[in-house]
Amino acid sequence: MIQDDNLSSDPSRQPAANDGNVTTGVTGLDDILGGGFVEGGLYLIEGMAGAGKTILSSQIGFHRVNQGDMVLYITLIAESHTKLLSHLRALSFYNDDAISDRMLFVSGYHELMRDGLSGFLALIAATIKTSRPRFMVIDGFRSAREFSSTELELSQFIHELSAFVSAARCTTLILAPLSGNEPHPEHTLVDGLIELNRYNTGMRRAREIEVHKLRARDHLLGKHFFKITEDGLVTFPRIESSAAREQDMPDFSSRLSFGFADFDQMLGGGVVRGSTTTLVGPSGVGKTLLSLKFLQAGAERGERCVYFGFYESPERLIAKAQSVGIDLASAVQDGRLTVHWHPAVELAIDELAVELVNAVRRSKASRLVVDGVDGFLQSANRTERFGLFLNALSHRLREAGVTTILTEEMPLFGDAAPPATLRASAMTENIVFMRYVEANSSLYRMVSIVKQREGAHDSSIRRLTIDARGLHISEGFIGPTGLLSGHPSIAPALSVSDPGARQ
Repeated sequence: MIQDDNLSSDPSRQPAANDGNVTTGVTGLDDILGGGFVEGGLYLIEGMAGAGKTILSSQIGFHRVNQGDMVLYITLIAESHTKLLSHLRALSFYNDDAISDRMLFVSGYHELMRDGLSGFLALIAATIKTSRPRFMVIDGFRSAREFSSTELELSQFIHELSAFVSAARCTTLILAPLSGNEPHPEHTLVDGLIELNRYNTGMRRAREIEVHKLRARDHLLGKHFFKITEDGLVTFPRIESSAAREQDMPDFSSRLSFGFADFDQMLGGGVVRGSTTTLVGPSGVGKTLLSLKFLQAGAERGERCVYFGFYESPERLIAKAQSVGIDLASAVQDGRLTVHWHPAVELAIDELAVELVNAVRRSKASRLVVDGVDGFLQSANRTERFGLFLNALSHRLREAGVTTILTEEMPLFGDAAPPATLRASAMTENIVFMRYVEANSSLYRMVSIVKQREGAHDSSIRRLTIDARGLHISEGFIGPTGLLSGHPSIAPALSVSDPGARQ
């Protein structure tokens, strides 16, 4: 056998043969559960019809087979196992060999109808003793509720089942319909309670998972988005639900330039490595082009860069940059620049965040542009968490060591946007404000550094021009006040030393 030298021989870095933890193999779910289920635990999964209970339990079951466990799947529904398996065959985790070798399907429906809960429990006990499964699913628990004559009888059944699977070290999932706010005795007796649900917002529907109770696990609280794909369930823990890691002390002397001498001078030499900068301004003012200059400067130095946008396709973006002398095509071709485009489709913000952070880590990027943080807001099912989401995402990007440029839209006309609509700028180290100014019956672009936490900067308001030769900054404006608000107190006049043509 050839051994990979990269594998550690340190026992502390190897998984224990039996550490009492039962992983699910479902992307993101083990993070929500604090690592997985406890071996021998009894867990209740509730959800309305079509929520994904059967797919989730089957997906975990096939994963446990791959881990070497014997799996027992007991149904309390009249539906045949052949029909159940035919639905699962379309999913990538399905394995015919597992069905014949390590996964046993048993119907308990007739025993429940004939002998009640005691007969059903006897069937479970006999099957576990003969097959010795390490993981079990009981599908259709609603039938058990209906066949119990009293709550005391159902509680006794759950208590005996819990004691039996614990002694047999057989981790067990019970699948039941959603009970709403109505209490059931099994809620207090099981080791964990997980709810699968759907959430409506306008015309959109999103799937959510919430762990209401989980003994012996420090799980992530609250609701988390999940979707059902050909690979089964994929869950996306809320990015703000887990604590951020400690970050290294930034080196304020290490700066990254935009490759745009006049603008770099305004920033005192560039932005601090690992910092986040927001370019705020109305549509068409030059936010995207300025951010692309930042990526071009990095690519020319051989750095890895990532562009993550919502509005312009890669082809259109590259052509737009080329029209003003910003060459990105060669950087895209040789992999120095990766372009991720997400048009207006129904993706959850946590799904987008996972893709963004993974893109940065995979490419080991040192520079990142997120063009249009409003795209995250438009993807949010629950907009009330958007501020916390952006704050957590900023921390994740700092942990990845990437220097980030965000662009944020503000109204084209009227007063500056109210604080409620400008979100990203409030939690970033640097803010660059870009706006149109009316002078002599014409519109001019202006740019100013509003905030730079880690160093001195030029606080003057400069004029920005864009032409086929690129981006240019000149002295700009003299005399007027109130330019940032869009309402100067006197008519603005261009500096006499400003050589730029009106653009």
